[in-house]
Amino acid sequence: MLDIIIRSALDVVGRTERLVEAMRRLLQSDDLDEVEVYELDYEIERLGDVVFNVDEAVRSLARTVECWSQTALAHEIRRTLH
Repeated sequence: MLDIIIRSALDVVGRTERLVEAMRRLLQSDDLDEVEVYELDYEIERLGDVVFNVDEAVRSLARTVECWSQTALAHEIRRTLH
């Protein structure tokens, strides 16, 4: 279950990063007025910060889950040997 959450969250992070890049390319075009450019740039920065934090949290969760499985395995081995 946690592996599905982790993979899904990393997929969301990847898609959002691609969206941010597309928005940056849009900013470089001349189709937006100054206010729209400012608002879009502001939202890109906020979204980038959120994606960074989510990415870090998911990777931390993945490491924690990996440690849990290693701890459980070690506990089972010790219990079997005693």
